Amino acid sequence: MKEYRVVEIAEDARTLASDRGFLLVKEKGEEIGRIELDSVSAVICNANWTMLGTPLISKLAEYNIPLVVCDKRSKIPKCALITLDANWRQGKVLEAQARCSIPKNKSAWQSIISAKLEQQGNVLLSYHKDTGAEKLLAYSKKVKSDDIENLEGRGAALYWKELMGEKFKRDKNADNINILFNYGYTILRACAIRFICAAGLHPSLGIHHCSATNTYRLADDIMEPFRVFVDIAVKSIEELGDDRLTAENKKRLCGILNKRYIRNGNFTSVSQMMSDTATDLAKYYLGELKTFEIKTVKSRNLM
Repeated sequence: MKEYRVVEIAEDARTLASDRGFLLVKEKGEEIGRIELDSVSAVICNANWTMLGTPLISKLAEYNIPLVVCDKRSKIPKCALITLDANWRQGKVLEAQARCSIPKNKSAWQSIISAKLEQQGNVLLSYHKDTGAEKLLAYSKKVKSDDIENLEGRGAALYWKELMGEKFKRDKNADNINILFNYGYTILRACAIRFICAAGLHPSLGIHHCSATNTYRLADDIMEPFRVFVDIAVKSIEELGDDRLTAENKKRLCGILNKRYIRNGNFTSVSQMMSDTATDLAKYYLGELKTFEIKTVKSRNLM
């Protein structure tokens, strides 16, 4: 199974270039690192300034590698450069996506939230939070079209309380352990954008997320069931006693993409799960799949 790596540029004055299938990182003209382009999942820039040229941007597009620029403090993505030609039937898939009926998208969102709640329940089970887990698993079976009863929101309040404790509040603008969640979700979002484009879909055409200012609505939709893998990593970091965004903790969070789990009887990675989800969604839009479903990882296979 192919492993993907996230390249983060966090220091100022780095120069990025490409050479014979490799991404090069330079400092003051001297090469300080290189990595094969076909193993790069995303390039994330957190530095105040980074130098790169049109040839590299073109090469990143050729390899379907999103270039994500983040806010330096919060680590929240602000923009991303993506390829517009990543699938052999791009036009057909995009047309089907754009013409998808509202009821069909509502059904897809129902499946996404059902999978998210089930996965959250399995996470709590793995931490022996049985009472909360049972409630979330029960919620997952009751989700209706478009989640009109907002079981996602009710489940989130329960999930965070059980996983992180009574005092924890998920706040993407907070200067505490929330920055670790922000960083992990940024990695997940970049990965989602890549696989959405690879499936021939457009990341701006969402299923449920509909903010006019959100360019990557579909990425935010399909990553929902997979956020728990970031949560597990952050929880593990907290248990080690250092919840700062250190280089070592960044490495741990980047590692979630290649983390392997048993799902539906087979070993797979988080990256592959997201790729499968995007591919299945494209088939669902094209009518090649009657239903859109996302398999989850059971609690016994999470740790």
